[in-house]
Amino acid sequence: MIVHKHMSAPPITISHDTDFKAAMALMQQHRIRRLPVVDARGALAGIVAERDLLVAADRYLSSPVDVAQIMTRQVVTVGESTPVLQAATLMIERKIGGLPVLDASRKLLGIITETDLLKALAAILKQRADANARATAGRRARSAGKKAAANKAAAPKTRAGKKPKRKPRTKSR
Repeated sequence: MIVHKHMSAPPITISHDTDFKAAMALMQQHRIRRLPVVDARGALAGIVAERDLLVAADRYLSSPVDVAQIMTRQVVTVGESTPVLQAATLMIERKIGGLPVLDASRKLLGIITETDLLKALAAILKQRADANARATAGRRARSAGKKAAANKAAAPKTRAGKKPKRKPRTKSR
């Protein structure tokens, strides 16, 4: 399983000169918690998290402040062919909720988040549960078939719907 198959794409992005209030509104509108910041070529320049914007709102109150003053510039990223397990491990170790996904030229392709990883896990668990259910159903069907064959072989032979003959009783004295 690779990141490319589970990332959110295309990502919602902002430029470095976006006002932090506009960035916050964009996050609320799309119900997301982080926004990659890209340059004019689409290359990743930084990332801003919801908590960064909340701190900025408290610190700058009504002053106009660009995201460039708030964003994290040293962004932890992954490539599109990175295994999902490696991305999840990186997120756990670094205590981050999302990783921008870049191509070889550092152009932003998408973002993989905790939610994306949870969806991938749920899909894996569902596949395994379905496979187990199919295997169990197959075993039950084979078992039922064997029991039916055994019962048929053990059943008394009858003549065209008539009751089987009984052994005559012998008188004992």
